[in-house]
Amino acid sequence: MLLPDKHIRLAESVLGLGAFILEQLDHPKSLDSIHDLTLAATGTKALPAPHDIESVTLSVVILYSNGAIQHTSSGKIARCAS
Repeated sequence: MLLPDKHIRLAESVLGLGAFILEQLDHPKSLDSIHDLTLAATGTKALPAPHDIESVTLSVVILYSNGAIQHTSSGKIARCAS
């Protein structure tokens, strides 16, 4: 479920999860806290589809590869300044 298509909604895709993660990064967070936010938002309007830790990790890797996020010296994940 990497990309949305005819049978996969954006909320179910890793790409949609990445958008949700970027919204949540108002300050640096650990991967565990990002996963906890994802679990808490599952079933809400913000994130209607469930995602496991593997999807969260893959989404973070994709965001990092695209230069949207960076890691801090304390090991947390932060949004890149644009």
